[in-house]
Amino acid sequence: MKTQLAIWAGKTAGTLSRIIGNGGNTIPGFVARKLDDGFLRHLRKNANTILYITGTNGKTTTANLIAHLQESSGKTVVANHEGSNMVTGISAAMVRNAPLIGWMKNDVAVLEVDEASLPKAVSECPPDYLIVTNFFRDQLDRYGEVDLLIKKMKDCLKAIDVKLILNADDPFTHRFSDLQKENLYIGVDSNACHFQSYTMGESKYCPNCQEELSYSVLHFGQLGHYLCSCGFERPNVTVNAEKVYQDEKGIQLIVNGEHYQTTLKGMYNAYNVLFAISACHALGMDLKEIKKGLTTYQKTDGRMQEFVFGKEIWKLNLVKNPTGGNVTLSEFLQSNEKKQLMFCLNDHLADGEDISWIWDIDMELANSEEVETFIATGKRAYDAALRLKYAGIPEEKIRILPSLKQAVLFAKGMDIPAYIMATYTCLSPMVSILSEAASLIRKEGPNSGVASIPFLPRYAKPVWGQRKHHLLKEALRMERDHRSNRGNQES
Repeated sequence: MKTQLAIWAGKTAGTLSRIIGNGGNTIPGFVARKLDDGFLRHLRKNANTILYITGTNGKTTTANLIAHLQESSGKTVVANHEGSNMVTGISAAMVRNAPLIGWMKNDVAVLEVDEASLPKAVSECPPDYLIVTNFFRDQLDRYGEVDLLIKKMKDCLKAIDVKLILNADDPFTHRFSDLQKENLYIGVDSNACHFQSYTMGESKYCPNCQEELSYSVLHFGQLGHYLCSCGFERPNVTVNAEKVYQDEKGIQLIVNGEHYQTTLKGMYNAYNVLFAISACHALGMDLKEIKKGLTTYQKTDGRMQEFVFGKEIWKLNLVKNPTGGNVTLSEFLQSNEKKQLMFCLNDHLADGEDISWIWDIDMELANSEEVETFIATGKRAYDAALRLKYAGIPEEKIRILPSLKQAVLFAKGMDIPAYIMATYTCLSPMVSILSEAASLIRKEGPNSGVASIPFLPRYAKPVWGQRKHHLLKEALRMERDHRSNRGNQES
């Protein structure tokens, strides 16, 4: 009876939250867990097979892609599509999936799980399969160092029977191999594709002896083909991307001799596709169904999402750590077309309150002629602008607009495509703003909304013209005030 009350209360709380204008993504799970603190243990009643996806980058895309592939093959799926990946978010997905009385039995649960939340999730409901995507420095104020995080994650897995799907190209992920589980490895071949090189990178040291790893091929970050004199080396892969290339439709892969066409863009998404192929194959999905499902997947979550403004195609991607920033920049800068670059930076808890990671993004790569304007926006807009300035970008190219709406409005008036990097709490508002603006243009024509552009100069003076608000001075002031809980100014 307690569990049934928890479901009813969670559903009611979620409905009320949406009515008053909040998202209501996690509140059902929060309320349910208040009434039944071990609510996640009931996940077995929701699904025959449970698959968790964890790691730094790629969790949401991989989880949504696998869920789509399973659904397209006729399977019933419970999933946290919104990316709410702590135990409250997972519990919320269960509440939404449950009928008013009893439980709905699904074929599979496909759930993204926050790295720090994995021990709690595993203790309440151990999964049958666990995908570990990769590990990069991410929110050190919340997660701590990668070594400590990995140790805690490995400790929670020791006593359970779980099949691991691991990224062979990541030496950090390879460390899970010593758990002596049934392991399946995915990887990208040495000659499969070319990734942009960066002046700043991740730590590349052996986890066993701490000596520097030797790489025959380095894809990005610390991902590649590695070897140490102590014997630690990249394992043989089960699912191998022999060729990866990209066209206007998306990325295409040759995997174990089979050709796959996807709608995803961004070469780094090859890893997410490999995980999806591996997981679905392990779950018994037919090869033809996997191939068909990959061509019908549509991303709507701000991960390399495209928005059409007349003849312009704008791109938006989540950035939450240096490696994510670097691979996003490399994708954005592939074309030589005139463009503008927007950096949306917040420092809320979900983003990570420590934003020092932005100094490890190779922003110097963006200092090129085809990028005509740089827009810094979000709660920490001045910090983003300061990073751009120290990347050597001329101050007259930088515009500071803390309001996301004003930033988009200004960018629309430039008549060139915008490429947008956004931290986590900027992402959903930006998707909404861009979707609304794109929809308005489709309905009213390409000139809709542009009439208000002349009123923008008071918001968007060049950096060199802001005498009362000099960039460095204002950045220091914002640093003093950034904990005042003033959110994005959406006026």
